[in-house]
Amino acid sequence: MPKVLCIISLSISCIVFLLFLLSLIIGVPFTRDGGILVNIGFIIGSITVGAFSVLTYLEVR
Repeated sequence: MPKVLCIISLSISCIVFLLFLLSLIIGVPFTRDGGILVNIGFIIGSITVGAFSVLTYLEVR
């Protein structure tokens, strides 16, 4: 079960990363009204969560 949770959290963090990277680059699916710093913050957060989930997966394995 912990392996599945690690894979799910990695998948969600990848989706969040891609959404906010697209928002930062072309403004889709969100507008740029939120600001560049919000997009960068979510990108850094999703990278952090993804790294933690990979490290946890390797530790459980």
